[in-house]
Amino acid sequence: MRWVGIDEAGYGPNLGPLVMTAVVVDAESPGADAISPALAPPARFWDDLRETVCRAGGRDGRLWIDDSKAILKGGKGRDRLVASCLAALDAAGHPLPDRLAALVEALCGTAALADPAELARWLPADSEGVAWPGPEALERAASRHRHRPLEPRGGGWRITRVRSVIVGPERFNEALSRHGSKAGVHFEAFARLLRDVWELAADGQPTWVCGDKHGGRHYYGEPLGAAFPEARIERGSEGPALSEYRLEAPGRSMGLRLSPRADAQDGLVALASIVSKTAREGWMDVFNAFWAKRVPGLKPTAGYPVDAARFRRVIEPASLALGLEPRLWWRER
Repeated sequence: MRWVGIDEAGYGPNLGPLVMTAVVVDAESPGADAISPALAPPARFWDDLRETVCRAGGRDGRLWIDDSKAILKGGKGRDRLVASCLAALDAAGHPLPDRLAALVEALCGTAALADPAELARWLPADSEGVAWPGPEALERAASRHRHRPLEPRGGGWRITRVRSVIVGPERFNEALSRHGSKAGVHFEAFARLLRDVWELAADGQPTWVCGDKHGGRHYYGEPLGAAFPEARIERGSEGPALSEYRLEAPGRSMGLRLSPRADAQDGLVALASIVSKTAREGWMDVFNAFWAKRVPGLKPTAGYPVDAARFRRVIEPASLALGLEPRLWWRER
């Protein structure tokens, strides 16, 4: 049996990428098909890992696994965010990335595009020397990972995959022109991750996906039908509290549950939120550093409206002089 949590970071900003991540957990026992929802890893996540994991705000050395917004608050919590992201990657078998480009490669895999996150444009020529998150953080992470913090002591399940879709500003604008709405861009990224999970489900293991609601959307049947024309789609509840579906095709099945604040209730969705936010924050670090070298006295931005407008006013003359049109770095919605 398989469980998946999906969440995003960066839906609202004008600057920076939209990042969406899927965290996949497989049952270790082949006879686990009959596990009830109450006993499934997402429901018991914090209890299974209580020796090594806690909610945001814990005072000891355990990893913080929670909604990323609860971890990163008021400019604090970045080290906690990165530590949990690195633990998720390690649990899925990825080596610790010492550069942001290596993190993107680990998350996006061998994408069809050479630069799927549109990161290279903002990296200095000696990008190989750009360390992320720094040698001290990597050393602490390596020490922590020897104790396998995201593996339950009693076994039963394990993280097998962490995969992200990173939509940079230029690609975001291109998708916006095709779909006509941010919701369409968001669902396209979501469908790419769902397709990846659907391919995993070809092994016959029942697969269950949980994620946050997409903005104000409650009805997903039509876009799911367009994204999965080969599947029979059964609709369950559709409303503000829950949107539920089941996709069936010969040899595979996939359940989908979307609810508000899933990242605070489901440990896998929380991990997906953490990974997405960490990747986005690292991308914004590189973007801010690029412009700080070219515009003296420039204050960095998180990319969200109001402050993003301030940042645009300051950098636009320099960007035009460099031949970097706003469509390459400013999301039109």
